[in-house]
Amino acid sequence: MEETNLELIYKYIKLDSITDIVSNPNNIDIRLSEISSNNNYIIYDTIPIKDIDIVMTNSHRIDEPYEKLEKMKPLEYYLDEKNKEEYIMFKHLLVNTSIDDIKEVENSQKLLTKQKPITIKYHKDYLWQIFYIKRTNRYYMIVPTQETEQQAFLYLLKKKIAGNKGSIYVPICNGIYENEIIDEPRIKKLETSLNYFTNYWPTIYESKNDLGKKIITIIGKLKIYENIISDYKMEFTNKDDINTFYTLVDKLFYLQTELSGFFIIDILLNEKGRIHFYYNDMELTTDNLEDFYKEEIEKNIKSINDVEKIQNGLFNKLNKLRIEEKKLNSELLNKQKQISTFLECRKTFFGKIKYYFKHTKKIKNKASENEIVENNTNIEKPIIENNSYNNDIDDLIYVCKQLRSKTILATTTRMDTQNLSIKIDILKKKIENANSYIKEIESHKRSIFEFWKFTNKDEKAQLIQAENTKQENKNKIERVFNLTDDLKEFSKKIDLLYRKNLSNYEINSVLLTKTDVLEDINDLITSEKITSKVFEKIINNKIIINIDENALEHREKIKTIDNILGISKNSTFDEYLSSLKKNIKYLERALKQSTINMSFPTYSLKPPDNKILRLELNMNNYLNEKHDKKHIKLYRINLKSGTHIIPFTNIVFFNNRNETLPLGMDYSTQIIADLRKEKILKIKEKVNHIIDLNNNKVTKLNIIEYNV
Repeated sequence: MEETNLELIYKYIKLDSITDIVSNPNNIDIRLSEISSNNNYIIYDTIPIKDIDIVMTNSHRIDEPYEKLEKMKPLEYYLDEKNKEEYIMFKHLLVNTSIDDIKEVENSQKLLTKQKPITIKYHKDYLWQIFYIKRTNRYYMIVPTQETEQQAFLYLLKKKIAGNKGSIYVPICNGIYENEIIDEPRIKKLETSLNYFTNYWPTIYESKNDLGKKIITIIGKLKIYENIISDYKMEFTNKDDINTFYTLVDKLFYLQTELSGFFIIDILLNEKGRIHFYYNDMELTTDNLEDFYKEEIEKNIKSINDVEKIQNGLFNKLNKLRIEEKKLNSELLNKQKQISTFLECRKTFFGKIKYYFKHTKKIKNKASENEIVENNTNIEKPIIENNSYNNDIDDLIYVCKQLRSKTILATTTRMDTQNLSIKIDILKKKIENANSYIKEIESHKRSIFEFWKFTNKDEKAQLIQAENTKQENKNKIERVFNLTDDLKEFSKKIDLLYRKNLSNYEINSVLLTKTDVLEDINDLITSEKITSKVFEKIINNKIIINIDENALEHREKIKTIDNILGISKNSTFDEYLSSLKKNIKYLERALKQSTINMSFPTYSLKPPDNKILRLELNMNNYLNEKHDKKHIKLYRINLKSGTHIIPFTNIVFFNNRNETLPLGMDYSTQIIADLRKEKILKIKEKVNHIIDLNNNKVTKLNIIEYNV
């Protein structure tokens, strides 16, 4: 007769051999305050099995501590058939646990006790509801009987029945930092500061190494470059190391929060996943912070003095413009009065006679210098010296705030100067129009009869308004393509434009550049010798567009390279070259028609050169392809607005004869860019590391950036 799961579990755990070593029903000494915890699992330790007592509670793992305590009973109570409800509950717990699950815990603990996991925590560590009671120096496993997964408890029970031998590596649910290496307030502040710099909340664990020495481990995530996310891990075994790191992070956090956006601090990871802070390619450490403060104070004091000089010049210019504005306003007012008088006088017979004889001369305009009182004195402010500074962080913050406020003042003064210059130009135009009108009036005063005829005209005399003078924005902010925000809308618009504006031949020529044929295209354009390598791949069907036709949600057919080129297995190499030359003409026409008014950050695994290049918009596609490599060189190529580029939209891959092809870029995030006549400039290079703690992988990442 086949044994039931209950019988198998009984035999596997050897419940028949259970003794009073399992639990002591008269010694459950637990207080509510001692098991109240946030269950963050920040303390991990290797605990001898003999030091752990097992108690049961008819509750869930996430229930409130007081509920667990109220329903808490010793294990022996659940093993007694007299307690029917608890006994049935225990049997139910056994029936719903498989031996394989218990063996999985057993195998896991064998590995964990030999070598601690890199990430400190491990899969399903929450099953270990271990609490430490410091008052009695005892460990308790509080088993929530309402939980469905009980393999951890049954493994522990099996080990205790077998003689209480061995240890287990587990989280302590109510564990708190022991402040042996660093105190808890500093740990909390360190978490906040690292979250500020990385935008991900870190976890700080306390555990022990193989020698039983306390270790503080900081584990978290950060974006090392744009959307590339890496793990980081830092271990500290003594006070000096962690307090040095804390001091550095605390100072930089203070600096960044006081001067938001003033200093751009980069984070680089070494091959071990340790964080390093950099400013302008200089690593910041506690040893060189004072030198950093001194250098930045000197640099910013110089900038303050430069800004002060600019401000003085702008202030003097602004005062001169204010004087000129008042003079022009006064002049314009006099001319407006003269024109208003004329317009009023021309309404009546006597008014016309009066104006003719009384205003035979122009009204003179002379702005009284006494009316315009301006302090045009250039008050030179004393040059700021750095002798009075202590070269500490507070002085640096003070100097930077002074620079920021003075820069804002100078910027405001510059804007006032520019606006006043525009206003003066408008006033001059109005005065010019007024002079023209007055001149026309005066030109008709050669005789009373001519003046009379002029004033009787039906047209309304008006003072022509000055045209609006707009200041041209010489430094227009160029729109930069953002993969996350722009790709969907952008790809649909471009795909629709290509369907309307490009011929089938032109679109087909673009598809050739998605393959190795691009190499031959560039060689033909530059008149270099072409081998038959690519040609042989095509006639042997080794160059194909890798799209799964079974996954398509439309009825269109994928284009093929041999059909586009019009070649087959019987074609010659010369026929291939002839077809390629025709397609190059179509490609040239397509590129000329495709100019996009935004700049594009693109990526390649090769350095850029003056050719037609195939580039990637999504750098993660390259990183995923090269994930197993220990070293990746990634080239970022910034394409300026107006560069001739063609994205690989859906119409490039399919014919759309059934008109079921959706708009967009669903099959590629690559583009081709024509850089043959462009200037390519290398601007910077950065070395970082991608750390994958779960898979224990480290990838060195070189990012070399170019501007086109």
